[in-house]
Amino acid sequence: MVWGIKLDNMNRKSIRFRLTLWYSTAFFVSTAIVFAVFFYVTKQTILYQTDRAVIAHAETLTHIVSNDQPSMAQGVFNQGIISQQFAEMPGMLVIITDSTGKITGSSQMGADQNPILKDLIEKSINIIKPTFVERKIGSTTLRIGVFPIIKDGVISGLVFMGDPVDAIYHSFNALLLTLVTIYILFAFPTIIGSYFLAKSAMQPIRRISGELKSITSQDLNRQVEVPKTSDEVSELVITFNDLLRRLHESFKRERQFIGDVAHELKTPVATLKGEIELALSKKRTNEEYKSAFNETLIDVNRLSATIRNILDLAWIGADKAISNNQQTDLTAVLTELNEIAIKLAAQKHITVKSHITEGVLVSGSEDKLARAILNILDNAVKYTPLNETISIFLRTKNNEAVIEVIDTGSGISEKDLPHIFDRFYRGSKTAKTLGSGLGLAIAQGIIESHSGTISIASKVGKGTHVTMTLPLIDKS
Repeated sequence: MVWGIKLDNMNRKSIRFRLTLWYSTAFFVSTAIVFAVFFYVTKQTILYQTDRAVIAHAETLTHIVSNDQPSMAQGVFNQGIISQQFAEMPGMLVIITDSTGKITGSSQMGADQNPILKDLIEKSINIIKPTFVERKIGSTTLRIGVFPIIKDGVISGLVFMGDPVDAIYHSFNALLLTLVTIYILFAFPTIIGSYFLAKSAMQPIRRISGELKSITSQDLNRQVEVPKTSDEVSELVITFNDLLRRLHESFKRERQFIGDVAHELKTPVATLKGEIELALSKKRTNEEYKSAFNETLIDVNRLSATIRNILDLAWIGADKAISNNQQTDLTAVLTELNEIAIKLAAQKHITVKSHITEGVLVSGSEDKLARAILNILDNAVKYTPLNETISIFLRTKNNEAVIEVIDTGSGISEKDLPHIFDRFYRGSKTAKTLGSGLGLAIAQGIIESHSGTISIASKVGKGTHVTMTLPLIDKS
């Protein structure tokens, strides 16, 4: 009753219930097949042995009769040959007929008057090879073999030899009943065993589920213990742990992002507020108001740039931000950006060299790609000393557009190099340089969203080499 209650209370939609059902069904079906095959093979084997005994005696009888006149077949019975041949097979039925179906000899009185035997004889006149049938004669079931008597290549008569099989079929019924009883008796322990198998199979999953339920957004750095089973469950746990790690990193980045955005916005907003309050604190001349507005405009521009950077980051994270239907002439973009770089570099007397290949076409947003490359050029100008050189290259290689920006600036330290694409990260030597720390992160996001790559090689005091690749449009 206890197990019955447990099975009744089991959630029928749960995997454990379904596993129990599947295990039980698999056992019942396989056991039924095994029992059915065993019963069938046993039955056929016994019937085959019975048929072989009948065939052996029939061959002897047909040989005797074929060497005599069919009309003398009754003499076979009168001479005691039948009683000698079938002494070990009581209840045997033997009938001999001529080629027309007329009974010439029989071990059973009145065989020619029995409608079942008459019908069997009529249907068997034209047989040319031994055949077995089953007929119920009176209260006895006989398995009757019909054998043609062949003399000089011509069928001269038939021998009907029947063996009582009631005892055999009683044994078959007893065997079948035994198998069904065993099958039914196995049902209850099979269901219980299936329940425990399902429970055992689901135990690691339940443990994992319990551990995952206890994990909150505050402790995503926790890891679920990996079972040492090297199976699908351990693979699932490893996947869960990897997901938790990525979630933890994502939450950490987002918290850092929100904090950095708040910091970036707080400073210019506070400055704006202070300058406006100062300007309004007393009556001032037009020149003083103009000076205050100029200071305010600087902070507004800084705030606007930060907001634009944040919007670019949001655009990068949006699904399907890039349309493959857009086509960008990268040659035209680099030509225009080269002119902008020359103007930016002129203030520091930096020489800008360029080599731009003609007819380079890629898929994607022209504005976004221009923004990404401009961020790289802007950094190159910022961190290159006076009177140095910046080189810009655009070429094609292996179905890719390759953009290179090389400067002879201060370079990036090995400590800072792994973090240069992190949002809001600013190197240890950039404290005096204006910027939000989003330029390289935005450039990387835009390039990668266009199925491209970006990499930076740098040495302190020797400059920086930025390489960007983008897949070319297939012109075929």
